Amino acid sequence: MGKILEIKEKVPTITTLPDGLYNGTWGGYVIEVHYKGKTYELTTEDGVKGMGIKVVVTIKNGVATFDELKN
Repeated sequence: MGKILEIKEKVPTITTLPDGLYNGTWGGYVIEVHYKGKTYELTTEDGVKGMGIKVVVTIKNGVATFDELKN
């Protein structure tokens, strides 16, 4: 049996990203993007079955959209 050293509360914070293009990975209703050493979870309007789908997120004038990358 393993010993638990500490328990931390995970508190999500709503934030923004600057305009630009971001590579991400999509699964379900969440796209995960890494930027400046942090990981961001972007919630999508539509979900997808599966995980690990590569996408490009575009943020322009504060509006975020995404496109799936083809192999």
